[in-house]
Amino acid sequence: MFCPLQLVLIPTLLACSLGLNDFSTSPAELTVHVGDSALMGCVFRNLEGKHVTKVDWMLSPGKHAEDEYVLYYYGNLSVPVGRFRNRVFLAGDLLQKDGSLLLQDVQEADQGTYTCEIRLESESKVLKSKVVLHVLPEEPKEVTVHVGDSALMRCIFHSTEKKRLTQVDWMFSSGEHTKEIVLHYDLKFQFPERYFPYQGRYQNRVNLVGDISHNDGSIMLQRVKESDGGIYNCSIHLGNLLFRKTLVLHVTTEKSQSI
Repeated sequence: MFCPLQLVLIPTLLACSLGLNDFSTSPAELTVHVGDSALMGCVFRNLEGKHVTKVDWMLSPGKHAEDEYVLYYYGNLSVPVGRFRNRVFLAGDLLQKDGSLLLQDVQEADQGTYTCEIRLESESKVLKSKVVLHVLPEEPKEVTVHVGDSALMRCIFHSTEKKRLTQVDWMFSSGEHTKEIVLHYDLKFQFPERYFPYQGRYQNRVNLVGDISHNDGSIMLQRVKESDGGIYNCSIHLGNLLFRKTLVLHVTTEKSQSI
């Protein structure tokens, strides 16, 4: 078998030496919006006693475009490649045979099929996992409502893995230096809802309406006041992973301008 020399030496040489003894899982699908983050799973259980020596992530954009490397891990070094630099990270625990990838600030050109390949110590077979990523246009970053209406503010961490959401925080800023806590959810809370709408002007007006089991920390702000207009920052924690989103709420007294 002949493999031409390429600039990225490590991934190419290893791919040439391992042959066709592969193990693949069924492709997963994930739909995100431009600007969101996407956690793409690559997990293989029941492989005790085997150490991960190599992880490769590649993208096949389709439409006759060339495949491209996204990231490779070898020799305890994780290397994002090309246009994915500063946007991708290995988010899984390799000791648990988890080579999951976190892709941040998703772009339209990121759409396609992502293939993860994991190689184990003293093993010739290649473990493969695929994720088909669909990218939708960017969601509006501004929400406009009429005084007295309700405002739905969405915040979702998209993932193919059922990683447990551990914390959600919503903060408000009117554009000045002061910030207010709108809502705090924590898995450690013993309360039935596990979240605490803070006292003050948000008391009895904000509810966590997202499906926590699907990493959805969206909130509904009811009986909107003119003073509620400003910047809302959402933070979702999945263990040591963090997703942030910022929304601007505009409050109008003109009914015809409401959305």
